[in-house]
Parts: sequence; structure tokens; C-alpha cells
Amino acid sequence: MPVERCFNNSEDLFPLPENMKELYGPFGFPAARDNSRPYISSNFVMGLDGRVSFRELAGQAGGREVSRSADDLWLMNFLRAHHDAQIMGASTLRDEPGPDGWGWSYAIKDEQLRSYRQDTLRLGRQRVLILSGSGDIDLNFRVFRSSEVEPWIVTASAGATNIEARLQKLGRKGTVKIVAVGDGSIVDISQAVRLLRAEHGIDTLLCEGGPSLYGEMLKEDLVDEEFRTISLQVLGTSTKPDLQRPTPYGNSSFTPETAPWFRLISLHYALPYHAFFRLRYEGPRRFQPPRDVASGRPGKG
Repeated sequence: MPVERCFNNSEDLFPLPENMKELYGPFGFPAARDNSRPYISSNFVMGLDGRVSFRELAGQAGGREVSRSADDLWLMNFLRAHHDAQIMGASTLRDEPGPDGWGWSYAIKDEQLRSYRQDTLRLGRQRVLILSGSGDIDLNFRVFRSSEVEPWIVTASAGATNIEARLQKLGRKGTVKIVAVGDGSIVDISQAVRLLRAEHGIDTLLCEGGPSLYGEMLKEDLVDEEFRTISLQVLGTSTKPDLQRPTPYGNSSFTPETAPWFRLISLHYALPYHAFFRLRYEGPRRFQPPRDVASGRPGKG
């Protein structure tokens, strides 16, 4: 595996196999800053201009098109192996239909990482959570039929009723775990992640998109870490002006005073086209105003 380690200041808490530790270095999570919810990470691949998807290009909208890297795929599986569950929005499922139109299972494909998760970490079968407030989602997507993962749908009360009725009609009642959060058809993500920890024992959660979900998590101060693959290409603007290519942050917006900062935890790379950042959330920072060197007084610029 040609991934190279440039810098790694992680906690050394997971019992990585020797070959993985030689490759990646230490890996661990710190104590949670909010014990009422899971420790939440995100994982995105993005181009040099920050965009994460060729969204408007049918069949080419997924992160695989932005990444095109076996090393990034291995690192994605590495992160999946260390989290209790993965979560993504239903729009991500629809936007990434794969070659046959039924999407992906989102399962760990690396045999060593799969065994390490099950036998060493004892985290069990992967839990893949799809967020859909309305429940208006095609239950024939591969993730809902795969034996490799345990599919969940996080929804609201109206969505739960909708999904349960359709599963029963398909003769698949009980094959998808349904977690209902709140009334109506809108999921309060802050309430949802707290429920996932309190009632379902999910202590670490990996967000794999899309930008709207992750942007909402960031605005709600629910993010602890980011894993970012930088693919050294420029995606550019959309070929359709009414459908923009997104960044990882959706429609979130900040000012200089409220903009969240992240601290570098590790940096890996795979020559010649990819860099892999691990970043830990610190929140807004306070800066002293610049000083006039001659007078020693705060300057205007």
C-alpha cells in the first residue's frame, strides 16, 4: 500500500495489526466532549476547489469519480472499521446509483479490515444508517438488501409509517431497522444522534454525506473530526447553472467570528495525486487585533 505518513499526532488507542500501524501510525479517539451523543467524524473526498461531486452528471456524481484512488478506498474502509455506524442522507443514496442503478452496500471490502473490526474490535456487522425524514426512499437499493451490512433508516413518525407499510408489502418486514425521531416528516439531527447513543448504543458515528446533512451537523455543533481526501484536480462549476456542484458543507454559512476552525491531527499522502488530512474540531477562534509596530497600539488593518 503506497500511502505514506507525513505527520501523525493521534492518540494510540486501537490495537492495529502491525502492518496497519506501520502504514498509518497510531489511531484513536479522544474522550468525547459531549457524552449525550456519539463522537462524530466525517469522511469526504474533494477536489482542489473544495467541490465533492460532479453532481449533475448522471452516473458520474459519486465520490468514486472524484477520488479514483485505491488508497482512498482503503482509508475509507479503515475508517468504517473503527466506527460503530455510518450515516448518510437519502439524497446521497439517490445521487450515487452505481453502474446498475441500485447503489452500493457501503460494506468494508478489505478482508483484513473486516476481520479486524469483527474479531479484534468486536464491533459486529456494519450498521449503515440512511437519514430520510419522509421515508420516501426506494427500498430496493442494494444497501437494504445486502447481507454484508445491517441497514437502518433514521426517519420521523410519518416516514416510519410509510417505510413499515412498504416493507410489509414487499414481504420484508423486519429486515430494515427503523429509528423514528419526532413527529411529522422532518428529522431533528441533534435529537436523532442523541437518541442513537442513548437508546441504541452508538458511541462513534461516521458521516459519509451528503453535504446538506454534514453542513447541518456542523451548524448544530455536532462534529468532532473531519477526514478529508484531497484529490489534486479541479472539478469546476456545474454544466447546469441551476444545479451546483457542492462542497462538503452544504449551505452552511459563517462569519469570521463564528467560523469553526480545525486542528491538524495527521497528514498522509499517496503520490502523485492524493493527500489525506485528519482534522479535529476546535470551533471559533479569538484573534487579537493586529498591532501597529511603531506605536504598539492596535492597528486598523
